[in-house]
Amino acid sequence: MKGIEAIKENSISDKHLINNRGITWIEGPGYFGKEIRFLAQESTAFLLSENKAVHWIDGAHRFNPSTFFEPLRNRDCGLEEGLRRLYIGRGFTLHQLHALILRVHQETMLTGASLVVVDGLLAMFLDEQIRRYEGRAILRNCLQSLQKLSEHCAVIVIDGHAISILHQRLKSVLELHADKHLCGYWQTKRKKILILKNTADSATILHLLPKQKDEAQSRLESFTSTDQVEQHRLL
Repeated sequence: MKGIEAIKENSISDKHLINNRGITWIEGPGYFGKEIRFLAQESTAFLLSENKAVHWIDGAHRFNPSTFFEPLRNRDCGLEEGLRRLYIGRGFTLHQLHALILRVHQETMLTGASLVVVDGLLAMFLDEQIRRYEGRAILRNCLQSLQKLSEHCAVIVIDGHAISILHQRLKSVLELHADKHLCGYWQTKRKKILILKNTADSATILHLLPKQKDEAQSRLESFTSTDQVEQHRLL
């Protein structure tokens, strides 16, 4: 890690993840960043425990409410009470996702939300049935809407490492609109140490352990999860 200031931490603070305003782009390993999104879940759980609302837009078809059980319990927040302040939107097509993003600005004005998370934003844009020009135009419109939203509400966009030339081109559009870019990767194949770098060439080293799921969470996951996501907890 030559030329990078390494900060060893056992937990991640909000200042390393999001700003009070602006778009924070979190990029990491796994299918469209599935192994990095627990960072957004931690921030979400913190805000929910502080009686604040969060909107979560699922662009990768993998939202699972049980992944919030442990983070909320760790903050002594009742599950039902906390999840009541979490507003979920799931688009099954690109145009549905587009509509959700355009509508969330008005919805946050009603709920007073402090954070909007868009998970797997670019997933649907790689559909071969979507014309390239149309896809880029919709993406720019989505990001412009999120930029306007981020003037009064923090926004997190989750994505994975590039899997194709088209994916990389879409990322270049996202980069133009992001105020903060955090890139995570595993130090080893054992996936116990996560390196989280930002564009300022500083890095946070997080030491992680596999998450132990309780029986109730495992039962709920079997009914609700459409994506087997490897979860972690912070030491």
